[in-house]
Amino acid sequence: MSAFARKVKNMSFSQTVKEEIVRNVKRTKRCCATSFLTAVLKSAGSLCMDVNGCCFSMETDNSSLVDLCVTLAQTHFDAESTLYKVQSNADSDKNSRYLCKFDAKLGEILHLTERDAEGAVHIAPLSLDLEKDCCKRAFMQGLFLACGSVTIPEGEGDVFAQSSHSNYHLELRFTNADFAQFVSEKFSFLQFRQVQRKNSVVLYLKESGKIADFFVFTDAVNARFKVENVIIGRSFRNRANRQRNCIDSNIDKSILAGARQLAAIEKIREKGRFETLPDQLKEAALARESHHDANLQELASVLGISKSGVNHRLTKLLEIAQDLQ
Repeated sequence: MSAFARKVKNMSFSQTVKEEIVRNVKRTKRCCATSFLTAVLKSAGSLCMDVNGCCFSMETDNSSLVDLCVTLAQTHFDAESTLYKVQSNADSDKNSRYLCKFDAKLGEILHLTERDAEGAVHIAPLSLDLEKDCCKRAFMQGLFLACGSVTIPEGEGDVFAQSSHSNYHLELRFTNADFAQFVSEKFSFLQFRQVQRKNSVVLYLKESGKIADFFVFTDAVNARFKVENVIIGRSFRNRANRQRNCIDSNIDKSILAGARQLAAIEKIREKGRFETLPDQLKEAALARESHHDANLQELASVLGISKSGVNHRLTKLLEIAQDLQ
């Protein structure tokens, strides 16, 4: 197995989706780069001071996201950045964290910062034109990479759960309630639900179909196929379960009915009425006694009559036994 194959195998589904999105964002336009970086820095970045003055910093464990942001900032805005590995894992990138500091001018270009009358730099109110579909897509891609996660059924027990939305969960987590509200309104067509979780506001999706739609919108086509395959697999299993339950129910009913019929025949024998029964009822009684677990169709084959004929005779035996009580 190649190193890349091992990496993919060890990834969570959320990581796999993010890697796919990163690959699709690399060749983006300047307007989309603006939207993408705004979403990332607004959700996962912070304004800070260092020896070079004011800058935007971002800390994350997603090395692909850091590399992408650095590339976009340099390519489209000529903004330099400094990357630090603040937590290291000697064996792999797993559990490693990165701190990236961006040139102060990036915040100004993206209108994320503003200066007051004294020249001090502050976070500016979000003012971003998201009228173009490509920019909306880039913005949501940046958001998901920076503050999103997703889980879908992957183990057999999860995949074959009964509910159409159980074990499906996609969320975007925000520390800024106003920013969460902005996203909820601008992307109302994605139908996010909202919940307050400790100091965070979370926009989330639980329905498999809506999560698949989200992946279509963010250009994560492979992730969409993965969700749809799970939906199809779950549908087949649920249909098989319903059929099996129906069969089991019919078997249970048949066994219960057979037990009642045998009890009725035994009662008729105890009361000395068996020999006085018409020949047709005797034949039905003897067939039932010889085939305890047979259903009506099987008894019909033994007697050479219709299923309804068997049912009529056995019902008559039950009535006779009832009269003997």
